[in-house]
Amino acid sequence: MNDANFHNGSNGRERTIDRLTIGQYYDTTYGTLWKDGTYFPRGTRVLVVGLHLDQGYCVRFPAEIDGEPLETWEDWEEADFLAQEGSIGNAAELSQSALAEAREVLNEAEDGCHLHLHEDD
Repeated sequence: MNDANFHNGSNGRERTIDRLTIGQYYDTTYGTLWKDGTYFPRGTRVLVVGLHLDQGYCVRFPAEIDGEPLETWEDWEEADFLAQEGSIGNAAELSQSALAEAREVLNEAEDGCHLHLHEDD
């Protein structure tokens, strides 16, 4: 399987990506904070590196940890996490209190965990 079709409505907004394609870049629609403290704002350019019927899709972020690419599997229900490359404008600055609260939540999580931070959270 090299691509997947989906249509997703989110928060009353309709967003359609006709196909996710392995090897294609997309923009993230919200920020992502990793347990190690690495933060990627909304609009980060990511690469789809895998698709799986049960596991969802695998996204590679523009960073490495210990020489390994930073990747995560996202459930198909998280399809609104991706938008067409170049379609997301500049990210709003996330408050330090929101980041601190998210880091507190992640302190209790397993290694490799991450949170998606929506601008309205």
